[in-house]
Amino acid sequence: MTVIAAQDAPSPDVARGAFNSLTLIAILGGALIAILVSGVYLWRWQLAPPEAVVTIPWPTPSPSPAAEGKPSFQPKNGRSLQPAPDPRVIEPHSSGLLPKIAEDGTRPFDLYARPMAPVAGVLADAPRIAILLTGAGIGQLTTVEAMVKLPTNVSFALSPYSSDLVRQAADIRNEGHEVMLDLPIRDPDGPPGSAGPSALSDSVDVDENHQQLFWAMARFQGYFGVSGQFKGRLSDNGSVRAVLSEVQNRGLGVIDYAADDLTLLLDQDFQPQAIDEALQYLEQKANKRGMAIGVAATTPLAIDRLRNWSAGLASRGYRLVPVSALLHGDG
Repeated sequence: MTVIAAQDAPSPDVARGAFNSLTLIAILGGALIAILVSGVYLWRWQLAPPEAVVTIPWPTPSPSPAAEGKPSFQPKNGRSLQPAPDPRVIEPHSSGLLPKIAEDGTRPFDLYARPMAPVAGVLADAPRIAILLTGAGIGQLTTVEAMVKLPTNVSFALSPYSSDLVRQAADIRNEGHEVMLDLPIRDPDGPPGSAGPSALSDSVDVDENHQQLFWAMARFQGYFGVSGQFKGRLSDNGSVRAVLSEVQNRGLGVIDYAADDLTLLLDQDFQPQAIDEALQYLEQKANKRGMAIGVAATTPLAIDRLRNWSAGLASRGYRLVPVSALLHGDG
């Protein structure tokens, strides 16, 4: 049996001192680890990019145009048009926001038409051709295809029956294309309802046509004029003609694409060759009058043929212009 002498065993004070030392080392070690971890987080936080909330002001309306009525806005990137609506040319109505002539005489036509850049050289006196795509907006994917594939001088006529019209009109104008309101008008020889439930018609009175007109005009903003197949109603004394005076009184342009003196329907025959032949005839028409407007529905076929045709238009001695340029003689 081994006997441990009293002097070989650690005293209570020595054992307590050793325990206190170990405890102190553990505490100091934990504190050091905590400092290191905090330093890492602090270092990573300092490297992280600061976050901030920046308020971006909405574009303010451009200054009033000059007295001659020419638009003062110039697209910064050569494409995007002035944001709409301009508060100077809108007024509240029970149907919504309607266009109007501003107090200083500025018309929606002046503000929303695509500005024309000056042209020098051979094209300055070249015959001018405008293209209007009608019924835009109903086929949203096709409308997007048209606005990104076709030149910015191609104009769009949006149907009031389209959905999400405010966004579509803004997108089209952001791509640089000017916009018209495509009015539905019932053909007297057509079946009832063929132009939709909100079409203008000579078979109803002026008050009802006004209601239909105001409904269509309030569907979106940013259009410089209205278009439609009026078929001679602009010169007669029918109910539709009486209502259309409201359009002109509100500072908007009007295109009757059923007329045959300036406009030409390009897609009466839905065949590629037929559309190509119609475009050739449109050029001949422009040669005789100095200007012409081609009208086609917003379809993939029309987009394809117009894209090919417009690519070589300048080399053939013609100038593609927006529809508005032919309404006021500018460009």
